[in-house]
Amino acid sequence: MAAPLAVVTGASSGIGEAFSHQLSHQGFRVLAVARRIDRLTALEVRTQGRVIGLQQDLRQPDAARVVAQRADDLGGADLLISNAGRGVFGPFGELDGQDARDVIQLNVTFPVDLIHRLLPTMLARRRGGLIVVTSAGAHYSTPNLAVYGGTKAFLLSFTEALATELRGTGVRALALCPGPTSSEFGQVAGMEGLLDGAPGLMTPDQVAAAGLRAWRKGRVVHLPGGLNRVMTATMSRLPRSVTRRIVAGVFRP
Repeated sequence: MAAPLAVVTGASSGIGEAFSHQLSHQGFRVLAVARRIDRLTALEVRTQGRVIGLQQDLRQPDAARVVAQRADDLGGADLLISNAGRGVFGPFGELDGQDARDVIQLNVTFPVDLIHRLLPTMLARRRGGLIVVTSAGAHYSTPNLAVYGGTKAFLLSFTEALATELRGTGVRALALCPGPTSSEFGQVAGMEGLLDGAPGLMTPDQVAAAGLRAWRKGRVVHLPGGLNRVMTATMSRLPRSVTRRIVAGVFRP
């Protein structure tokens, strides 16, 4: 029998690349999806072909269909790591409208479409599941990252509801909520330097390893890192008016 197939989106760097590496060394074939073909090729070489690259711009309307078809060609997905995402930093009124639409497409529309396409095979096999990478910021509002924060809150709520619906099916869903992570996110979002030296800063490898452990234990929501859990729990207990002011002070344009 062929090794199980994991589909990893946003696989060319950061948390997605870390998931791809770890899964490829844990007995999975990995369909790694990203735009940067040079990064995907390097992943294929480093993993001796256990990673299979798929170059795809996930902002395109038919992206989920393309990814799902490739997964089916490889025997069907056993695990989905829905990691691809981006943010745009700054006051919402000053953002380019296309940037805002791209964030919603990449962070919400695409993963919901892809999950809907991959889930029937998992349900038919009565095994497998998904890890949806959201954010600690999904638990509170994020001024100056309003669209990004809104999409991550959606993913948290969606994944929790989906995990409940999947009880007893053999398929599990986890919302993984990392805090500050040393990745390209800040640079791409236009907030380079703001996350440098942040309390509880984790590496992508640490986040991916924590996510896989939590999924295997059957958890529904997991915040990797002790300090991340403490800080998020504290913020969640404060009045929302207070958390808004705190976050706005941290993420100041």
